[in-house]
Amino acid sequence: MSSFLGASRTLISSRKASLNSYCYNRGRLESAARWNPILGWNQSAFFGSQFREDPSVDLSKYPCDAIRNFSIIAHVDHGKSTLADRLLELTGTIRKGQAQPQYLDKLQVERERGITVKAQTATMFYRHNFEGSEKSFLLNLIDTPGHVDFSYEVSRSLAACQGVLLVVDAAQGVQAQTVANFYLAFEANLAVIPVINKIDQPTADPDRVKEQLKSIFDLDPDDALLTSAKTGQGLDRVLPAVLERIPPPSGKSASPLRMLLLDSYYDEYKGVICHVAVVDGALRKGDKISSAATGQCYEVFDVGIMHPELTPTGILLTGQVGYVVSGMRSTKEARIGDTLHHTRITVDPLPGI
Repeated sequence: MSSFLGASRTLISSRKASLNSYCYNRGRLESAARWNPILGWNQSAFFGSQFREDPSVDLSKYPCDAIRNFSIIAHVDHGKSTLADRLLELTGTIRKGQAQPQYLDKLQVERERGITVKAQTATMFYRHNFEGSEKSFLLNLIDTPGHVDFSYEVSRSLAACQGVLLVVDAAQGVQAQTVANFYLAFEANLAVIPVINKIDQPTADPDRVKEQLKSIFDLDPDDALLTSAKTGQGLDRVLPAVLERIPPPSGKSASPLRMLLLDSYYDEYKGVICHVAVVDGALRKGDKISSAATGQCYEVFDVGIMHPELTPTGILLTGQVGYVVSGMRSTKEARIGDTLHHTRITVDPLPGI
């Protein structure tokens, strides 16, 4: 019996020592005293200690009419990611020259190949003189892949948007994925803003591209924005066009919560991180949510926006796009196109992707 108790004490001491080392190196737990040798670490304490809301971000200042959700779509290598970089710099989301090029391309294969594989989201705050008065807007930018093999990623992104920037190379003109992505946006009834990029190239022919936009897509050539994401030429017209031509989200803040699950990935320390678009209602840290597809219930340990990295805010309101950490053990539980809602409240599922 004494040998058994001795072994137990040794095991408990070993586990406490491991936890103390983990706390010191990772800074993920507030105190090793939260450890229980029988129950293990307290999950609520673990999640609560590592997520701190950013007091400088107040999402309650941005009702639906001050929100714009839009994607950038184009054929591969027409300048989507570079344009996204410039927009992030223009809004002060990242510092000019401080971040790596193609900031939203974070996968290793994206960095090596120079193409976007996985859609990424970034929230930007932008002040503009809109309809005669200076207003602050919340813009959710989604940079999508242009390669034909990743068109499903594009369709998922468009489900969270009300409009798109259709980027076309001024030298190459309309290409295969330009057409495919346009019709994805057209079928989703999204506002389309044509952007003719790379006008600084010696072989650029914007007039020819305008004719293609008119003949293929029936887009007004006068609506096309002429830009060079590389030099910055014409970029000052892009965000004002987004505010003026793309409608705000049409969700109802007084309705029960309905969120569209857009994407998910697994983080070694936080677990499964879900990217969501709040269609109706509001989500707060500590809420209990359920999946309409699986019926499983979860507690919201963290919620926030990508600005451009994960920024805890403690809340997501109607029309906003952000992330949720709810203790899911595997990405298999996060079904793309699923509707997440408050537990014990019946809602009609959103149209899946």
